[in-house]
Amino acid sequence: MGFFVLTAFLGLLALAGGSWNAAMPRLSSPCRTDCQLPAPYRTAVCMKERAVVIGGNGEADEEDTLDIMDVGASGMNRVDVGQEDWLFFDRARIRVTAGDGGDGCVAFRREKDKPKMGPCGGNGGRGGSVYLVCDEGLNTLKPEVHFRATSGQNGLGHGNHGSQGESRWVRVPPGTVVREEESGQLVGELIGHGDELRVARGGRGGRGNAAFKTARDTTPRLSERGEPGAERWLALELKLVADVGLVGCPNAGKSTLLAATTRATPKIADYPFTTITPNLGVCQPSLDGSGDDAFVVADIPGLLEGAHDGVGLGRAFLRHIERCRLLVHVVDGSAPDPLGDFEAVRTELELFSPWLAQIPTVVVLNKVDMPEVKARETELLNALQKAAGHNRLLPISAAARDGCDILVRRLRKLLASAKLKGPPPRPTELLLVLDEEDKEKECKVVEEGAGVWRLTGTRIEKAAAMTNWDYAEAQDRFQRIMGALGASEQLKAAGAKNGDLIMVGNVDFSYFEESPMAARARLAGFGDDEAEGGGVRASEDDFISELEDEAKRLERELDEELADLLDGEGDVLTF
Repeated sequence: MGFFVLTAFLGLLALAGGSWNAAMPRLSSPCRTDCQLPAPYRTAVCMKERAVVIGGNGEADEEDTLDIMDVGASGMNRVDVGQEDWLFFDRARIRVTAGDGGDGCVAFRREKDKPKMGPCGGNGGRGGSVYLVCDEGLNTLKPEVHFRATSGQNGLGHGNHGSQGESRWVRVPPGTVVREEESGQLVGELIGHGDELRVARGGRGGRGNAAFKTARDTTPRLSERGEPGAERWLALELKLVADVGLVGCPNAGKSTLLAATTRATPKIADYPFTTITPNLGVCQPSLDGSGDDAFVVADIPGLLEGAHDGVGLGRAFLRHIERCRLLVHVVDGSAPDPLGDFEAVRTELELFSPWLAQIPTVVVLNKVDMPEVKARETELLNALQKAAGHNRLLPISAAARDGCDILVRRLRKLLASAKLKGPPPRPTELLLVLDEEDKEKECKVVEEGAGVWRLTGTRIEKAAAMTNWDYAEAQDRFQRIMGALGASEQLKAAGAKNGDLIMVGNVDFSYFEESPMAARARLAGFGDDEAEGGGVRASEDDFISELEDEAKRLERELDEELADLLDGEGDVLTF
């Protein structure tokens, strides 16, 4: 009975599978001819430099994949999601966001039998930062995009400060180059294990009112807001860190040589472009050596003539050999024109980066186990030696592992001498320092329209963002900051009038020439008649003349009052 139920269940599954396959939509692939892809699944297909995910609606995006398609000689076949060929990311675009600083607190402490307690508002905690850390256990970038640190805690009463936010540590493989996306400037490189690079600094915590207590102001009623954390887009580029790089035309036997000299297990087949992503292998140290002569070998996908212009896999993986100390040109002896292939590969390397020609090279004539290659071995070696300009040539058979041990021993000697000479000169770039403290008190005034002005500058924008506009004392403090940075003088010189709109970062306010204290006095009725009527003084001289006239008027009124009081006591001199 159980066997009958199992058989019926398997039959239903087969029928369901047949009907499901018949209902699959047809989508076009940029690499192969049309292939049938199931609508409920998301499948990655091969493009120039990255894997693109096709969703069930037929639209391409860059999300995580559930199924992976393998492009082989027989077309596209579904393989396991863990296949490394399709999970290699050597370029990434990420957004890093640091945590904001916590706000300061306004609080006053009063306890019985404890006089003069005063303000006790604590400071806010600093926000967490975002760091990139080099991890030698990784060989590919992560497909994640957003990395965010936590914000700091707000300050509390009783003098308690807020706790700091937690920083975010993003692991990247060795050889990662970090650039600021907007400007393209170099931020830094992470080469060795454990190297760290801060790419977004957390915001500073705002101060509480206890930090503003002075001998003149013992009860401050103001606090600061937390400084916003830095956020930006970064472009990551992976350049594999290897000692020896294998280069050559497609199907020259580079992957076979990597498998013969290391413990790596790359994909090997008898058709071109079997290797579509770089492979790494570690050549074990020699038995008679000190144990520190192991080296890393990188297998680069095959190059074609015109690779620097995008032919074949193009220049997508050429950057992975920029850090190599040695280059091994693998020449296919069974090719129609082995010498032409060698010249084409060397030309492509020079066109990609001229200083690559300064890296020492070793030329390997592969597939000498074939009779037609063995017959031409001496002729090919002489031609290659003349084209290369040196005698570092060796005939091998990677498939039969003939001559591989000799090649490894010679590479060890060349690497030892190359390490003593040091790396070849490389073009230098100025590093962009992120989130550097701006020590210059620079503030610029830009007119954006009629009666609209914008203040720009790191110091003034940070002060506006950290000002707690709910407190009048904080507003007065910001006005003093504007005067100290020269913003008030620049606005007056630029022709700003009362009531104009001033913008600083995300803060907008109206502009008035008089101070807040003078404005409050005028609104309370303590100003002169002309000011109350809405008049505006034209210059400082007019203001002084008005004061003199007012003083004379008061003197006359006082003399008249004194004369009335002392009328019966004789003459009074007017003073």
